[in-house]
Amino acid sequence: MRGTKWVVGVAVILAGSVDLTRAKDDDAAYDLRGPAPEKGQVTVSKTTFKIKNADVAIKAGGTTIDAKQTLTAVEEDEVKVLAVSDRQVTKAQTKVVKEQIETVTSLGGNDMTDKKPGDLEGEVIISERTGPGKWKHTLVDNKPTEKQKKELDKRVGPENEDDLYPEGKVKVGHTWTVDATALQRMFGGSITDLKGKLKMKFVKVEDVDGELCAVIESVGVIKGIAKEDEGELNVELDMKGTTWRAIKSGQDVKDKATGKIKMDGKIEMDGVKAEIALEGPFTINSTSKFKTAKSE
Repeated sequence: MRGTKWVVGVAVILAGSVDLTRAKDDDAAYDLRGPAPEKGQVTVSKTTFKIKNADVAIKAGGTTIDAKQTLTAVEEDEVKVLAVSDRQVTKAQTKVVKEQIETVTSLGGNDMTDKKPGDLEGEVIISERTGPGKWKHTLVDNKPTEKQKKELDKRVGPENEDDLYPEGKVKVGHTWTVDATALQRMFGGSITDLKGKLKMKFVKVEDVDGELCAVIESVGVIKGIAKEDEGELNVELDMKGTTWRAIKSGQDVKDKATGKIKMDGKIEMDGVKAEIALEGPFTINSTSKFKTAKSE
């Protein structure tokens, strides 16, 4: 799972969709964790995060401004595994193929549109794991700008996802609970201090583009803090998601999530201190596939 920015800069990523062939043996058991990643694997991923017609209220200097905002963020990445140890990628190369953010703000009957690339679009990044959940990121071709340095500091690398899934083989119908801290890799450093839980259920097995996939549903409320230069915002995500996880490769080939997002806190805008609150529905859709799976 990956990253995305908006308003004061927030990243989020999760869950997918499809329907075809059910497994013949309903009593079969499956290892949802899958095999360890291999050196040389290249994964191509695309994620679209959208907030539609969110209510935004900004209070500053005794004045309150109410607006509606729609945000669409699209990310496309190509990640190559450079080193692996004990099921954990320790070094990887990421090519940020696309990072686009578009916002449409409706205020007083007028729509204002802003579309721009992310600070890391087009860059190639080398990520080295320095400890549990800790990574060092460097640009291959360029010296990072101050904005790029801040974005690099927020990134996480391809952390092992074993703690998201049960150990050993499980059958359709199996349920378990995931603590919010296990989701940190999905949010990067843009949302920290995660609290809450996700209830997970292995609902069925389906074929997705020729791959046998476990269909996993998740539901829960996750809370955290978005820390930016402008200030800190409290974030709450009430979400419901579905993941199609390839049983043979352990890769999430499709993800889909819907829900409601709430944000509030104090920030500084153009030198003016303000209180901001945002609430609205969101959707996340992502796909992922191997470009190559050869070891080098």
